Amino acid sequence: MTDVFDPIKRSQIMAHVRTKNTAPEVKLRSILHRNGFRFRLNRKDLPGKPDIVLPKYKAVIFVHGCFWHGHACPRGQRPQTNMEFWNKKINKNIERDKSDIIRLRELGWRALVIWECELKKQNQNALVLRLKNFLAGKNNEKESDDMARRSRPNDIPEKLRQSLIELLTNFSEELKKSNLRSKVVALVPAFHTLRDLGSSLIPKSQAISARDRIISYLKQYPRTVIDGDELMVVSGINEWARRVRELRVQFGWWIYSGVTFNQMAQNSDDVASFKEMGVDPSKVRPDQYVLMRTEQDRDAAHRWNVLNEIRKKKIAVKDKIIEYLRKNVGVQVTGEELNYLAGDTKEWARRIRELRTEEGWPIVTKNTGRSDLPVGVYLLEEDRQAYEHDRKIPDPVRVAVLERDHFKCVECGWDRTMISREDPRKMLELHHKQYHKNGGDNTKENLITLCNVCHDDVHRHS
Repeated sequence: MTDVFDPIKRSQIMAHVRTKNTAPEVKLRSILHRNGFRFRLNRKDLPGKPDIVLPKYKAVIFVHGCFWHGHACPRGQRPQTNMEFWNKKINKNIERDKSDIIRLRELGWRALVIWECELKKQNQNALVLRLKNFLAGKNNEKESDDMARRSRPNDIPEKLRQSLIELLTNFSEELKKSNLRSKVVALVPAFHTLRDLGSSLIPKSQAISARDRIISYLKQYPRTVIDGDELMVVSGINEWARRVRELRVQFGWWIYSGVTFNQMAQNSDDVASFKEMGVDPSKVRPDQYVLMRTEQDRDAAHRWNVLNEIRKKKIAVKDKIIEYLRKNVGVQVTGEELNYLAGDTKEWARRIRELRTEEGWPIVTKNTGRSDLPVGVYLLEEDRQAYEHDRKIPDPVRVAVLERDHFKCVECGWDRTMISREDPRKMLELHHKQYHKNGGDNTKENLITLCNVCHDDVHRHS
């Protein structure tokens, strides 16, 4: 994220940033008050001067701005200019936040962090439930997870390696003892040091957080099967799988899981294309991942919100798929999205094929005539079905006709390289020279390629 302001303007903006009574704080106070909770503000006698204090529950709430406190969400992305300054400042805030919460717990207070992004209107029902659970003492596990020891990357990994060797060498004396707990406790520093070493393999100048280290590692090996254990090592955290999901859902990285590959293996054409890039989808394990492209999909976060809304509906998988594709006409949709939409069931790949070959929806892939698309991507070209008698064309026949006609309309010569916003011609369709009702077959000889405009003209005049 490059700063759009010059240094003088940025300084003026920073001088006006509030530390109290921010919009997120005021919004959360309103939510609490409406739900019958009474509180105090910014008690100076407590560590960190918590934004909201609820003495009755011996609980405090911090309302953190995602940018300033380093949240793992789009709002928390750090500037790419003056990186040293911003990393130092935000990391200092993160360490201070952790220290404040530890000190509060030592004093017997329970602490909860609410992030700015959680205060969006569509999240408020879930937020109210979370607040009630917290004040009722039902989410202590969540609190303890937030405070688990993080890895501590070092710019000189060799120092960590030497320290690890020393710890393991000294452990030989512990092995001679009979006290089991003594042995376990003696190994804890070695575990921490090993994790620190793994997270130090990628320099902090390239990746400051666990999530950054994961995507940095994947980008160095695109279209390569990566074990989850590798991501655990470079991330330095136990919850690396959650970070992978954040990269996919919030940041738009096309990271395919082994589960999705296994389900796409049902389509023999997809299997062949994946094998060409060195990946056999039937052999990818559930805990393995592949970065399918090295550029971010900036619109992914919005699509995943739409995806979640449709996924909750109690309708058939096929209906969910076509509804989602119709909300994203002309947009490349990944197999990972459709797998999630279908609830990780194996049938989604088959349902897409049915929508295309039996119901006439123009859903195209690399293997069905759109060689410009990446492997494992689906695109609904237009929000319309083919004419009823032009449906139920098998994919191999469809591709053979397109190849014979050189992917051009046989009437006007239009092809996809000529596509423009002003031109109503948007896609190629197949047309039966002799209709089904007149005995026409789904054969290469009885089919021709037409653009959508010429196809409409033929049917209007017939």
